[in-house]
Amino acid sequence: MAYCWKCGAQLYDNSSFCHGCGAPAKPSPTMASGGQTGFDRLKDDKAFQDHWVKRVIAYVVDVAIVSFAVYFLLLVTALPALLGVFFGQTFPFAWFWGFWLGGIAPLIVLAYFVIAEALFERTIGKELMGLRVARLDGKRVDLWSSLVRNVSKIAFILLV
Repeated sequence: MAYCWKCGAQLYDNSSFCHGCGAPAKPSPTMASGGQTGFDRLKDDKAFQDHWVKRVIAYVVDVAIVSFAVYFLLLVTALPALLGVFFGQTFPFAWFWGFWLGGIAPLIVLAYFVIAEALFERTIGKELMGLRVARLDGKRVDLWSSLVRNVSKIAFILLV
């Protein structure tokens, strides 16, 4: 006789869900073993902690790389306007900063992550940490999957 992995209730034959708690009769492959939540596993599993530390370090490295590129491009494109400010003219391009910080910079961030993960299965930070991006079935991430995966990195734009 089978029992629910989440609440321990007895399962009926050929049932897809637990009648007690509604959990799937068979846990999905993405679910942590033993009915643990992700936070429980993060608290208890040293290998899982190490993996997340690597992910955070990789993200910090990638953000540093993208930030350097964005600020360099911003400086190059803003230089003519900044020179005008220093020589007594008013700053005629106030919209320029909003356009860069609210439009172009997030698109550069998104493009970096999407293209790097779709073409190389990793970003520079992930490469340094020995990580790679793959789908659950082990196949390469295509461009669309990479876009869906990374759009959350610029979701803050929706707050504006």
